[in-house]
Amino acid sequence: MQNSDNASEMRLFTPDGDRLYLTAEERRRFLDASALESPSNRMFCHVLHYSGCRPSEALAMTPRRVMINDSTIMIHSLKKYKTDQQSGLKQAQFRSIPVPSSLIEHLDLVFGLRSQLRRDFVIDVPLWSMSLPTAYRLIKRVMDRAGIVGAQATDKGLRHGFAVALVTANPPVPLHVINQLMGHRDSKTTEIYLQVLSE
Repeated sequence: MQNSDNASEMRLFTPDGDRLYLTAEERRRFLDASALESPSNRMFCHVLHYSGCRPSEALAMTPRRVMINDSTIMIHSLKKYKTDQQSGLKQAQFRSIPVPSSLIEHLDLVFGLRSQLRRDFVIDVPLWSMSLPTAYRLIKRVMDRAGIVGAQATDKGLRHGFAVALVTANPPVPLHVINQLMGHRDSKTTEIYLQVLSE
């Protein structure tokens, strides 16, 4: 499962016309199927569902990046950097994603976020210690349990499904906001989600 945000490579349908994104029903089934996982694994699935982040970005999350009072999570945009004008070095970029308060509370219950935030020495330790291949296997296992099969049954299909839900909402979320939430470098990448409207 490889991720890429190159607009020329991004697409929502295979050459045969098969979907590469999860529908609202499939996203709901993915969440339901995650209930049989351990609390930690279940929270990983929920973060992917509610934030649209990449698995690698979720694995980089630390207690410091969960804004408990604001019901937002800060995601390190691993494919998006800003060049510092002074040094010329690339600086890390973060994006703030609003999530349900219930997700924040469940993260707190599973990981003890409030107590960790009182102990400065652990707040930069990632919430999950699993490797990226293990995360991919987790996603595939939950997809299989949910009966989601086909080209869309991937981590990227889950991420695409998040963006499709935003662009097809009533009212739809503006493209520039979706661009920020997804962490795309190029607005052309975000525009691929308009293909769903034409379908």
